[in-house]
Formats: sequence, C-alpha cells, structure tokens
Amino acid sequence: MAVYVDDIIITGNNPTDITALKTCLDDKFKIKDLEELSYFLGMEIIKVSNGLILTQRKFALDLLKEFHCDSLSATCCPLGPLSKAFPTDTLVYAFAYRRLVDKLNYLSNTRPDIAFAVQYLGQFLQAPT
Repeated sequence: MAVYVDDIIITGNNPTDITALKTCLDDKFKIKDLEELSYFLGMEIIKVSNGLILTQRKFALDLLKEFHCDSLSATCCPLGPLSKAFPTDTLVYAFAYRRLVDKLNYLSNTRPDIAFAVQYLGQFLQAPT
C-alpha cells in the first residue's frame, strides 16, 4: 500500500486480500475505488503481460512545453564540459531555474540517465548563475 495525501494505491499478489482491505477501508472511510491504476503523481502506469511499465512521458512533454524547449533538437550529451569559471551575476529568473531543476529531479525517477546532470544543476540552486 502506498498513501499520498488522499490517494491510496493497493497492490499485491492475492486479490482476495486486496478486496478485503478495500472493503475494510470503505467501511471506515468511504473510499472510491478507481479500479486499474493508469496515472499517479505524474507517472503513467502501463500494464503489460509480465508486469508494469512506469513512464513520465506526459510529464516530460509538459516540462518541455513549460520551459519552451519543445521545439529544440535533441542532444546526446545534455551537459557540456564542466567549467569552474562561472559568471558572478545571478540569474534574473532564479525562481524558474529552481522550478526547472525541481521538475527535472522528479523526472529522474524514471529517467536515471539525467540524474548526474540534474544533480550538477542542483548545486547552483542557492545562487544560480
């Protein structure tokens, strides 16, 4: 069972136990059963024959649109050579930078390939330059 605010996911190998738990919760709290899980906290859940696929495709596309990057071409290395020399002026859009890094951090749940770049960008949250 996973609980987030007022959303609950119940999963397991025994359908009888799951049904009993849902019945018990409904008796106490009057829950609404939405049946098969398809979307939860920005993650799309796709059921396949041998398990589940977690994807954040919609979240990633919305992120690209929000920061006007949806029309840019892809790159094989999103983080260029690391440099120690940075400008001293802070970014005008520091709030937007923090919001972007926050969303990229959440996206790394299903995209571990961007984790290093996001961690690197996260070092500059206090004073983005």
